[in-house]
Amino acid sequence: MCSNRNNDQRHPHDELAHVHEVEGAVQLGGNRNHPHIHCFEAVTSRGIPCGNLNHYHEVEFTTDINDCHCHRFCGRTGPAIQAGNGEHIHLIESITSCNDGHRHCIKVATGTEEPVGC
Repeated sequence: MCSNRNNDQRHPHDELAHVHEVEGAVQLGGNRNHPHIHCFEAVTSRGIPCGNLNHYHEVEFTTDINDCHCHRFCGRTGPAIQAGNGEHIHLIESITSCNDGHRHCIKVATGTEEPVGC
């Protein structure tokens, strides 16, 4: 994962043993002669406790290749935001690695449901 966090860390609440799908596209970027986007998809880490009964997730991905380059992201989501019916999402607002002389902004929400097979 992204950090050197102790993987043996456990939270007493089983509800943190879930992951979220994250997929989307970075915001338009690049130089003036070749503006472009990159797409990505990933699955977050399991929930990590923070604050008063809240949690976040670590996430990392490499975008698709466009114009002979890609970008990496390694970071974390924001805390859980209730979405109704007992579901929740997390927001990610950040920037990618600098490749080919530029970065891209990321603004995306995770899915509410755990991916099939996880």
